Amino acid sequence: MWESLNLKDVVALARDPYPSIRQWARDTGKKVVGSTIADVPEEVIYAFDLLPVTILGTHKPLKKAPSHLPDNACSLARSNLELALSYEGDLFSGFVLPQVCDTTQHLSDIWRINFPDKFVTSYLAPRQADRPSARYWVKEEIERLIDSLGGWLGKKLDSGALANSIALHNENKTILKEFYEIKRNFPGAITNKQFFAMMKVSQQVDKAEFNKSLKAIKDGLKMKKGKNYTDVVMVGITCDPPEIFDIFDDLRVNIVGDTLVTGTRYLQGAPALNGDAIDALADRHFKRGFFSPIHDNVYKNFEEVKKLYKETKAKAVIYVHIEFCESQEYDLPDLKDMIKKEGIPMHVLDTEYQTTSLSHVLTRAQAFFESLKGGSL
Repeated sequence: MWESLNLKDVVALARDPYPSIRQWARDTGKKVVGSTIADVPEEVIYAFDLLPVTILGTHKPLKKAPSHLPDNACSLARSNLELALSYEGDLFSGFVLPQVCDTTQHLSDIWRINFPDKFVTSYLAPRQADRPSARYWVKEEIERLIDSLGGWLGKKLDSGALANSIALHNENKTILKEFYEIKRNFPGAITNKQFFAMMKVSQQVDKAEFNKSLKAIKDGLKMKKGKNYTDVVMVGITCDPPEIFDIFDDLRVNIVGDTLVTGTRYLQGAPALNGDAIDALADRHFKRGFFSPIHDNVYKNFEEVKKLYKETKAKAVIYVHIEFCESQEYDLPDLKDMIKKEGIPMHVLDTEYQTTSLSHVLTRAQAFFESLKGGSL
């Protein structure tokens, strides 16, 4: 199903993965479990012989979600709920829903009420990761998730299956890191849209199959430097719709680093394989980068962005702001102020998941990069 894809296939799949997931479920007879971002240990779900699928919104019209969430609720949260209520809910046998902000806390309750016949459980990652109790909390949540899935399926988790699952997921992250390194040094070899499509699809399909495609794609790349690229780092949670990457590609902008949950943060902290698997999964939680709703240091976002900017020798910072994301709206004013004081060019890109036109994004991006070429902003 997903073991012989080319780059064109991957880009198409990233736009709408659900028909292929449906076909996979029919062919294998296995259950599909959805989760929203971030930090649900997908390795645990996969070890139960389930397919973990990260739900990343829909571009289709909102029909039912507005009756459950107000218009000023997070665009991603509303879009995720709409996908489940109106379009793909029957595909999923269950859901594991992280509660990382006030909106997602309420959302998990709405989800339970609307899917009483499905397995629905929450995953409660601690929001203050610097507390002494945080690691204990994370480990307890992983063990609770294991118990919940086991009770639903009527079986215990096999430790060998969990170790194999971690190894498979680590392999996926290793391959994607290799792609990222190629992209940094050879922007003519792979576009922004192609790379982040691979990132997205990796979170939604069977990695045992998809890793084979990734290896073949990597082996077939032609290492082309290209000319006149502007290197930038991207900051935020997600970047959608994918046509935003088309704009960057058309403007010859090369994303050489990021802090996205659907990007570098997903690749960070591969669990160790030489000890207790649950301990390794718990430790991984604290090795990942900044995420707006989860703090261990209020200045961590700024420090990570500044370090990434310098290490990659980027020319600017692009901040992707999801409309009405309360966590980002708390962080953004202070980040803008600190970045400005450092003299780092920064462009804020406002987007939402039901965007029908990106003309405003294109116009502002063109103006920003033209100014960048002309001198300091």
